[in-house]
Amino acid sequence: MSVRMSILILFLLAMAGWTPGPAAAANLYTGEAVIGSGQEDVQALRLEALDEVLTRLTGVVDRSLVEALDIGSSELRMLILSEQRIRRPRAAPGGEDVVEQLRLQVDFDPRGVDRLLAVHSLPRLGRERPAVLLWLAVEADGEVALDGGAVLEDAIAEQARRLGLDVIRPLGDLVDLADIQAFDIRGGFLDSAEPSARRYGAGVIAMLDLRQHGDDWLARWFWRLEGRDAGVRVEVEESSLAIHPGMEQVLGALVERFGLMTTTEPGGRTRVVVGDILDEVQYAEVLRYLTSLGAVADVQVIAARDREIEFELDLASAGLEDALAIGGVLAVEGRRADGGLVLRLLR
Repeated sequence: MSVRMSILILFLLAMAGWTPGPAAAANLYTGEAVIGSGQEDVQALRLEALDEVLTRLTGVVDRSLVEALDIGSSELRMLILSEQRIRRPRAAPGGEDVVEQLRLQVDFDPRGVDRLLAVHSLPRLGRERPAVLLWLAVEADGEVALDGGAVLEDAIAEQARRLGLDVIRPLGDLVDLADIQAFDIRGGFLDSAEPSARRYGAGVIAMLDLRQHGDDWLARWFWRLEGRDAGVRVEVEESSLAIHPGMEQVLGALVERFGLMTTTEPGGRTRVVVGDILDEVQYAEVLRYLTSLGAVADVQVIAARDREIEFELDLASAGLEDALAIGGVLAVEGRRADGGLVLRLLR
């Protein structure tokens, strides 16, 4: 079967109403709450799980949005899709053992949550988020290591889950260490991490210089997003407590740069033409990717010509070009006379 015939068949399937499965990033709308004694109020746990989702989407960390928005039981009930109790492994104090933590995991309706944020004019960070490459330099007992140990690594993984961040920890192999050393991290020399950021495909470089300071820990965070550098300094009682302030600040920077102001009204329509589609596998990848974008509410196939396919997108919000730039799947080649985007598949 020729490429053109394959594309035509896929085109007819799309016109008949075929749509891809749900986006992989649906877990942005899944929140968790720790069950301690087992006697907690289930409603309170559900609200805590929703607060986690709202934090992940808005970057608001200084207050409870559940309380600020005065979300009641009836409104909460309309947002919940499903819930279950899970056991999540966590590193025990000291890092030598692993314990299982009982949690209530709640899946919330993405459209309902987005509508809630839109009604209250709160910006929302979409599913497209640049990966964060995090370098550590930890000084303890006079020695400096680039490995945080079990407790610290567990704290990084947990905060990445809570905040919806794709955090990459570098291998620290000879390729990495040819460009970056511990003193680069301790000094916040972000330029030294540019080669490793390209290697791991990260859009954000972050460094954490963590040192014992008497009985406490002094943490200095540095990060770079699109050439802009920032940082924060905190002092905490335990090393693992240094993780969430810096990662929350990184999330806030992403919301400030890429946050979308979703409206309750349709965001309009636009057409895009994607070229260099060679087979049905690439077609399915493009269709699945466009459907997954947070700024896109619906995708329809309009035409197929040789290796080009034209799509019409119903937009839920602005920010389509930002989302495309983050994703690294489609490159913007230009605009047509009617304002539509001309895109090219990158892989």
